[in-house]
Amino acid sequence: MERNRDTVTQPPPAVGSAGKILRILLVEDHAPTRSAMSRLIRAAGADVVTARDGEEGLGYLLTQRFDVLLTDLRMPVMDGFELMQQCQKLPDSHRPGRIIAISGEYEAGVLRGQTVEFLAKPLDVNALLTVLSGRPN
Repeated sequence: MERNRDTVTQPPPAVGSAGKILRILLVEDHAPTRSAMSRLIRAAGADVVTARDGEEGLGYLLTQRFDVLLTDLRMPVMDGFELMQQCQKLPDSHRPGRIIAISGEYEAGVLRGQTVEFLAKPLDVNALLTVLSGRPN
C-alpha cells in the first residue's frame, strides 16, 4: 500500500477469475521477507501458506492444492529451480495453476522457455498484487 497524508491506496485484491479467493504457496527462505509478503498478500484477500525452502514447499504441494506457487529462486536445501522441476512431475491435481518466480540475484532470462512469471526483488508490492490477480500462465 502507498500512503500519503490523506489517503491510503488499496492494492488490487488477490482474487482470481469470478472472484475466487486465491490459495497461494509462498516459498521464501528469508524470514522477514516471507512474513512481510505473507501479511500483504493476506491483506489483499488471498489464503497464504508459507514455506522456508523448496523441500518444505514440495511437501505442501504433495498434500494440498494451490492456485499459485510464488517461489524465490535462490534458497538452501532445495532452490526454486528444483522446486519448479518437481512441480512438473506432480499429478495435475496437485500442480499449481500458476508459478511466479522471484529473485534478487537472477533476471527473467534464466527462466527462458518456461511458463513462469518473474518478479525482481526488491518487490514492488503493487506489481506483485497485480500479477497475483492476473490470469493463469
